[in-house]
Parts: sequence; C-alpha cells; structure tokens
Amino acid sequence: MKRFAALLVTGFAFMLAACAHSPVQVAVKPQVTVAPDSLGAGYTVHARGVNQLPGGGLGSLGGIYADPSNVTLANDIETSMVGALYQGLEAWSFRRVETGGDVQVVANLTDLKYDSPNKLYTTKVKSGASIQLQVTVKGATFYGNYSTSGNDRNLIKPSAEEVESTINRLLSATLQRAFEDEKLKAFLRQHL
Repeated sequence: MKRFAALLVTGFAFMLAACAHSPVQVAVKPQVTVAPDSLGAGYTVHARGVNQLPGGGLGSLGGIYADPSNVTLANDIETSMVGALYQGLEAWSFRRVETGGDVQVVANLTDLKYDSPNKLYTTKVKSGASIQLQVTVKGATFYGNYSTSGNDRNLIKPSAEEVESTINRLLSATLQRAFEDEKLKAFLRQHL
C-alpha cells in the first residue's frame, strides 16, 4: 500500500511539473518584402521605432503556473523594427540618414501579444501585432494603423521556436501591410 501511495504521489508531482511552463524569450526580427520602386530616389529618410507595449511581456503560455510561463522579448524591438523599415524604404530608393532626413518615419508598436487564456493547459493562443505609422514630409504628416491577429490551437505547449516564429510572422505581416498601403504611397508621391 505504501508503495502504491508513493507511486501515486510521484505520478501526481510529475503531472503538475508537466503543466508548468518555463519563461519563453523571443528574438524579434521582422522582415518585409518590398518591390523595388524609384519613389524615394534623391530623398533621404530617417526611421525610428517606439515600443509602446504596456508592461514587460507579450503574454503567457497558460498552465497552472501561468506567471512563470511569460513570453518576453530577448532583444531590442525598436532596433529590429527600424531594420525592417529601412529594408522597405531602401527598396523604394530612399537613402537612410542618422538624423533629420527629407522624410521622417516613426513606427509605434502599440500591441504585440502571444497569450493563452487557459489556466490548466495551453490549447488556445491569441496573438496579434499593431503598429501606428507616422510619416512626415515637409510639414505634412500621414498616419496609418496596421494590425494582424491570429488564433491558434495547440494540444501541447508550443516550443520557444514556434512562439518566436509566430511573433515574427505577425510583426512582419503588420509592417508589410504598411508598405502595401496605396494611401501611404500616394501621400509620398504628393509631398516629395
């Protein structure tokens, strides 16, 4: 009987440990694919990213121990966003400068999440990214709001690689929407 009780306690402890998730840190490296265009030929651009996310994390993987299973950033997201912005702007023939510039671009990251509402296990994951883009040319300013969301289902806890891949896919898709916005292109053509 003692052996059965010890086996039962050990099994229960193992099950509780399996429900606990470790913290997950994700390296954010968004990418955009922008068709070459001479839109910005002869003009300079300065871009910066602003992290306006509330708190320090992106969400939780859920589980009984949801607090220690937080998803957090492993790198400087502002620098990563700027890299993707310049990737697209240079495809439009703009030349980047460290300060000033004929065009100033600010990407405000207002939402980035990867969160499971489930407290016992991870099955549903709500994810999303939102950016407010501010583009200023000769005193005129364009504002664009871009969002991407996702709802995933997992029977088991997603790996750190899966979480990172989802976050990067969402942020990349959100930035991509900005470069595909005809209103932004029309604004630039009008004011350059």
